[in-house]
Amino acid sequence: MGENANEQTSAGRPRDPRLDAAIIDATVDLLTERGYNELSLAAVAERAETTTAAIYRRYGSKSELVTKAVFRTDGDDVVADTGDLEADLATMIRWSVEKLQRPAALAAIIGLLGESKSERKKNVVESRSATQLTTQRLERAKAAGELRSDVDAALLASLIDGPVLHVVLGGMTTPIDDAWIAQLVQVVLNGARADAPRTAPTTRHPKSRTHTTSKTRKVTSR
Repeated sequence: MGENANEQTSAGRPRDPRLDAAIIDATVDLLTERGYNELSLAAVAERAETTTAAIYRRYGSKSELVTKAVFRTDGDDVVADTGDLEADLATMIRWSVEKLQRPAALAAIIGLLGESKSERKKNVVESRSATQLTTQRLERAKAAGELRSDVDAALLASLIDGPVLHVVLGGMTTPIDDAWIAQLVQVVLNGARADAPRTAPTTRHPKSRTHTTSKTRKVTSR
């Protein structure tokens, strides 16, 4: 009975925030030093002066640990809302770029892309915290009448994040400066503003090629 009581006490004991922080810090440091593929939970446990069992009680896999460590929402991660939508989006893009350009973040992104589809799907929500904040700001703009009511705020946010991630990963040599950020915001918002003209989607039907094919066959047969 005493053994069971000890087990209940252990199971109900609150987690030590100091150990949580040590695990996170060790993960970020090792990602920076070794990269994602060379990172192991055993190495994290050794650096954090704990056990792999303690890590597994908190995180189900290496990818989950890395995602939480690198893309966690810090206390200063808030929705910028000064009343100026363009300026707010520019500010949030700068925050995102600053985080993504950290060595640990770059190592994490490259490594997580190599994980299985199911593993990536489990961690996608956590890794898109910046996108969620941008989406919230765009939703507020919709509610204030700055954007069209039929605009998909999440889609707009992804249209901002995509180019940023592309540049950060080296897909373009364009520097991410204030001019680039301002241009990106303008391009994304131009078709979404409340006063933007609305055009109905058109469906183009391919022309029948039966007649052309018949002619081709006749020419070929000659």
